Amino acid sequence: MSKQYRADLPAWILIGALSNFPWLIVWGDAGLGIHLTDLLIAIVATGFGLAWLVSFRIVITPTELIFRSLFRGKRSIKYNEIKKVRLAWNFRQAIWPPMQLIVEPREGKKMKELAINAKVFSRVAINAVLDLGARVAEADDDGLRDGIILKTLRDRKQRKEM
Repeated sequence: MSKQYRADLPAWILIGALSNFPWLIVWGDAGLGIHLTDLLIAIVATGFGLAWLVSFRIVITPTELIFRSLFRGKRSIKYNEIKKVRLAWNFRQAIWPPMQLIVEPREGKKMKELAINAKVFSRVAINAVLDLGARVAEADDDGLRDGIILKTLRDRKQRKEM
């Protein structure tokens, strides 16, 4: 039986609010007349934001892990090809999301690692992928299962104790 995860409610609220921001301009200018360019920008921004969120999907089947997104398309990896699943936090690469679930393939496989944008998924989805990694290969959450704030506080406390 397969289990499917989609973007979580907080992501919908944040992206929904941001993508609907151009409508404030349309409504603000409504007294002066509705401009076609303002209306078109509002429609495109809202449509893009919603399409981006709808496209995110993690599917865990009995034999493989499937990730789908708007820009990367659909990628999958079979369980016997997984070397390691890790949760990573990285601000150094501006084009990639800061929190990622990275599924590394075994050596000898001609596939790139599968990078999943973890910030839009629920904690349940992230835990499911990490648990899958622990079951079929190796998993490393780097202390981020509880979030970056708690990890930072734990690291700070450990440094003070030294």
